[in-house]
Amino acid sequence: MGIRTAVSDVSFMTSLFTAAERIAHELGDPVMGAEHLVIAALDRDDLDRSDLASLPLDAPRLRDAVIAVHADALGSLGLEGTSTPIHDHPRGVLHSTATAQAVFQDARRSARKRRVALRAVDIVAAAARLDHGTTARAVDRLGIRRADLEALGR
Repeated sequence: MGIRTAVSDVSFMTSLFTAAERIAHELGDPVMGAEHLVIAALDRDDLDRSDLASLPLDAPRLRDAVIAVHADALGSLGLEGTSTPIHDHPRGVLHSTATAQAVFQDARRSARKRRVALRAVDIVAAAARLDHGTTARAVDRLGIRRADLEALGR
């Protein structure tokens, strides 16, 4: 991996993690999860939107689907709840769920294997490989086949 790729990856990670943690806190989640990484990735200016043109997926849609998945989970427990935003300072990837860390590492491995800088679409494709959890349920809720998202990273 060249120095330019390494510098690009560090810049990408810093902005992605900061945005993902902000999104998590806005949704009332104290720890950043894979769903927050994907929402942040979908909201990036450097995402090639033509990759997603055939899919009903963007940051606001996924955010709404995540909120609905959380509400369904609470409802299944007989609870009604709304998210209460958390006002805290970003703490980075080490303060994220194991699933978020796995998605990030999977995306990094994929980019390295292709010898390219890490991209937002790599995060989306890595998250598509999740079989369980909020991200998988939110994508399913949108009627998107995870295989179609995974193909974006190739």
